[in-house]
Formats: sequence, structure tokens, C-alpha cells
Amino acid sequence: MKKKAVLYTQNFEKLATLAQSLVHEGWEIISAGATADFLKAQNIAVTVDRSLEEKNIPNPNFTRLCDMILRTNRAIQSSQYYTEAFVNLVCVNIQPAFQKLNDFLENDKSDNCIDLNSISMIRTAAKNYNNVIILTDPEDYEEAIIQIKTDSISSRFKLYLAGKALNLTSAYDATCSCSILQQGEGIVYPSYYMIPFKRSEKLRHGMNDHQTAYLYSINDQVGALSGIKKIQGKELNLNILENCFTAWKSISLFLKILKTPFTVESFDCNNYPFTTQFTPAAGSVFTVAIKNTNPIGAALGPNLLDSLRKTYACDPSSFDGATFGCSSIVDREAAEELLKIDFRAIIAPDFSREAKEILSQKKDMRLVIASKPISEFYEARSIDGGLIVQQPDWDIFEKWNVVTQTRPTQQQADSMAFGVMLSMISKSDAAIVLNDFAAVGISTGNTSRSRAVRFALEDAREYFQNNVNCGDRNAEILVSDSVINFDERTKAIADIGVKAIIQTGGAANDADFIQFCNEHGISMVFTGIQHLSI
Repeated sequence: MKKKAVLYTQNFEKLATLAQSLVHEGWEIISAGATADFLKAQNIAVTVDRSLEEKNIPNPNFTRLCDMILRTNRAIQSSQYYTEAFVNLVCVNIQPAFQKLNDFLENDKSDNCIDLNSISMIRTAAKNYNNVIILTDPEDYEEAIIQIKTDSISSRFKLYLAGKALNLTSAYDATCSCSILQQGEGIVYPSYYMIPFKRSEKLRHGMNDHQTAYLYSINDQVGALSGIKKIQGKELNLNILENCFTAWKSISLFLKILKTPFTVESFDCNNYPFTTQFTPAAGSVFTVAIKNTNPIGAALGPNLLDSLRKTYACDPSSFDGATFGCSSIVDREAAEELLKIDFRAIIAPDFSREAKEILSQKKDMRLVIASKPISEFYEARSIDGGLIVQQPDWDIFEKWNVVTQTRPTQQQADSMAFGVMLSMISKSDAAIVLNDFAAVGISTGNTSRSRAVRFALEDAREYFQNNVNCGDRNAEILVSDSVINFDERTKAIADIGVKAIIQTGGAANDADFIQFCNEHGISMVFTGIQHLSI
């Protein structure tokens, strides 16, 4: 009696080779739908079983097929009702993908989108893995063919295939669950955190050269990852990939927050309400340099070349091996300037033909195109034995309290918003000093808030020493991602020429700090919202 194999797949990769090998060994192929049409087009004999496609429940023919998959030879021989041979191999795969909520809503004319048939066959075959070969990944077809031809199918191989099958069904269930809960009831934190990530590509190496790493992606084609493509240079490694995403996240924040007009309800030092309106940066180009997922330079400029030069001026000695990101298409002029800097990668919406030719002179430099802004629904970080999940930090201000007698000017307010945006992508504790919409001092990842401010001021002082020809030599804006504790070292802000400060407020000695600012004509704003990150 012929052995039977059910082949019913969404992915036809290597399927013809598998089917041809089975037919050559004398197997009967059972299939239906597009899979059967594909096999027939390859001149492979197929027994069509329409129950594979039928969506009506209950489906007695499909139930019979599942019974054939679940039974063993001994069970069939002892059965009073079933005399036909059992199924020896099941090759079924399905692509877990997020669906629109309406696809799950049944009505009189259509069924919902949950694929019960495919999932049932996969689970049934996995349950009976000792007697049924269950194939769900084309990567395993070749080994299965070899073991079938040599009649040496090992129990370990069958158990391994069952494990991969259950891995696929769990991913499929997770996509259905997320599609329903996130869109329907709007449950932010479900009882079980089950978002299916599919192995996408092997990275050149992990954090260090001796570590291996893979990229896993959500198979829904809506996230920023699906719009990112390397078009030139070496393979990506973990460090460069993370830096690219940090750069693109900052650009996404710029597009989301600063490119359009927005306002915030405000109060002055006398508790008088007013509205602060920020100037949209629609005509500006944002550039940023990232190293170890922290900004080491950033600026706004009227064009890409101007913005790039301002970004690079922040700390040229730190730029070797950094990643550069920008909000505009890289043109010829910018490419010629970028060629002078030892960037490991450049991420941008696109590159002109001339820019690609110029930058191709550096074979190691990766050019990465990004077309979709980041819109994370979750941020997750693994710990041993668990996962910490939170909503991403996208809210720049909660309030805007001017606590000093002097209000910030319009330009200072706009620059403050730009600085806070940079602090949102910086590891805490962080402080940033700005001049002319460019970072002139950045201090990130500090263990104390006062140290962050002190180091940022020192960087700014060094910046002005190294750039003697810059116009305004004042470190105009000081930004902190949390509260600033006022002490003797903080008083250096007056010496370096800071004119405006933005922080959360809430220190025990806020009153002393406010008095100091009033005495030196410095405006200070309390936002009441931290932007801590690690």
C-alpha cells in the first residue's frame, strides 16, 4: 500500500523537489487549492482532497483526514471502522501575519480568517510525531528527503520537526491574538505577552566579534524594520543595526514632534496661564551622529550640508566608527563631505545616484535606506527569566512652567524642544548643551544628574575653545532629561553663557536655583516629565 503525504502550503520554496522525491519513492501526494495547482504545473501526480479547503464546520471529510494523520499502523489494523492507510508525512506551512479586525468578524456571507484546517493538521501531526513526519519549514526538506530515501528516519529528527511545528502554531495563534486584542478591546498589556518574531537574517556578529547574532522581525510589514534596506557596504552587525535604529528613531521623533506646529499650556512665575507655541521645523534638515546608541552630535540646519557640518563640529574626535542619520535625501554635496568622515553606516530616506557613486569609494561604509517612521507600540527588554514591557516614550512635554522672571524667547523655546527631543534618545542621566540649534556638549549614561550637567558644560567649553571662528560663543540652552540638583558646580552655567534651562523640576533646592537664574537673567522652565532611558 502506498504511503501518503499531505502537501498544503503557502510557501512553495523547495516544494517541487520534495514532491518529486516522494513520488519517485512511490508515495501518493494529497493536496488541494493553489498547492495542487502548483504541483500539477510541475507535472507531479496529485490526489485532490477538497476537504483541505472547505471552511464549513463541522467538516466530516477533513475530520477523517485528521484521523488518518493521528492514527498509527497498529491502530488502523485493529480498527473496526477505518481500513485505509494512514498519512505518513504532512507538509503544511502558514505565514503568521497580522490581520484587520474586520477579517475576524463573522457574518452571514463569510467565515472569519482563522485558518483552522492548516493549524489542526500541523498540531495533529506534531502530536503523532513518532509516526508522522511533520514539515513546516523548507529548510528541513532536504534532510527529510535523505532520511526517507535511506529509510533511516530518526526519532530525534521527528521530535525536532514536531518542535518546529509547534513553534509555528504558537506564532500563528499569537498573531491572531494580537490582531484581535490590540485593535478590538484595545488591551495594552494582555495576560500573556505573545508577539511572534520571525528569524530574519544572520548578522555579521553580535556586540563583540566573537558573539553570534540574528535579527528577528515581526512578519506584518508595517513596522519601521520593513522599510529599512541596506543598499551598499558590508553586512550589518548588532552594534551598527542598533545605532541605525537609534538614529532613525530620533529622525522619527523629529518628524512626529517638531515638523508640525504644536502648543503646550504654560504658566509664568506668577502662575499666570498662557500658551507656548513652537515654530514647526518644516524647512529644516535634522542630522544626528550615533555611537553606542547615544547621540554624539546633532543639529538642525537649512540644508543637509549645513546641518551635517554643525553636527560634526560637536566632537570630531568621537566620530570614527559612528553612524550618521539624516531626515533628507543624501545629495552629491553632502556625500562629498560624508566621505571625509569615518562613518560605519549612513541611514537616510534615500541617496541620489551621485551620492551612491561617491560613497561607494568606501567599501566598508553601509548605506541604509529607511522609508517608514518608527511607531513602536511596545518597548521590551529581556531579563533572566522574564521580560519588561512598557509603552514607548513619545510625549515630549506634560506642562511648561516658566519659573523665572525671564521667559525664554521664541528661538530659545524652539531650541529647548529640539534639545528635549535629543534627550529622549539618550541614555540617562543625560544633559545637552545647545547653541544655534546644534549640540555643543552632550553627556549621557551618567550615574548622577549633577555629573551629567557638569560634563556637558565642560564639553561645551571645549567646543568653543576648538571653534574660535563660530559666531555666537554662548552655550545658549541647557537641557536635562530629569531634575537638576543645584550646587556650586552648577553655577558654571552662568560662566559659559547659558541663557535658558529646561528640566523636570522637583529638587529640594529648586528655590535656590530659581533665585540664581533670576540674578543672572537666565530663564528656566520646569516640564514635570522625565525622559529617563537605559
